[in-house]
Amino acid sequence: MGKTALVIGAIGLAIVAIGAWSLVQPNAPEPPHFASDAQRHEWVIGTLLPWMEQFRERYHNVPRSDGEFLRWLVVATQRKRALEIGTANGYSAIWLGLGLEATGGQLTTVEIQPELVREAQANLKRAGLLGRVVTVVEGDALKVVPKLEGKFDFAFVDIGPRPLPFVEAVLPKLTDDAIIAVHRPPFEGALRDYLEAMQKRPEWLTTVVQTGAPTAIVLSVRVSKR
Repeated sequence: MGKTALVIGAIGLAIVAIGAWSLVQPNAPEPPHFASDAQRHEWVIGTLLPWMEQFRERYHNVPRSDGEFLRWLVVATQRKRALEIGTANGYSAIWLGLGLEATGGQLTTVEIQPELVREAQANLKRAGLLGRVVTVVEGDALKVVPKLEGKFDFAFVDIGPRPLPFVEAVLPKLTDDAIIAVHRPPFEGALRDYLEAMQKRPEWLTTVVQTGAPTAIVLSVRVSKR
């Protein structure tokens, strides 16, 4: 076998290995038997989420402080039907799901990449949330969201530095008392277009919440009915 063939073969094996890693993450913790939901929550927060956090940059997940804030926000405002755009590996969906489990609510989370859908489902299953509290939908959010049934009282959009088209797709699906949360990544000028657009909507009050991380959560609440 020539050197060219050997190089091509090595590259092919590397690609296969990377693909396999993305579907079966190394040393994934598997949940033990839990005697109560409290024990499960303790394991998720103390074991599963810290394990996922070592891959945060790979998946562009929110930092832990943002995840904790999202859970608190859902519980404090008693959200019941939430929508997430940008599931990735399910990290923020777990935080939201824990909050919605406390309120008796449900989360629909949308992800376009099939391999990430499978990873998110695996992680949400480990957390005991898949199917019971959280539903993962595969597809382009701009096409999926308009077809979803019913209205949502909470939306979390984590799609990168330019989320405006996705928020605009979500707006018609929101209740009059809905809350919109958008993750602001730590990039120069991130969400500038979005913030300017929301400031031009007098029916929405928008503020930036710093949780102590380099990122932030941009919150919008409706101050007048449509």
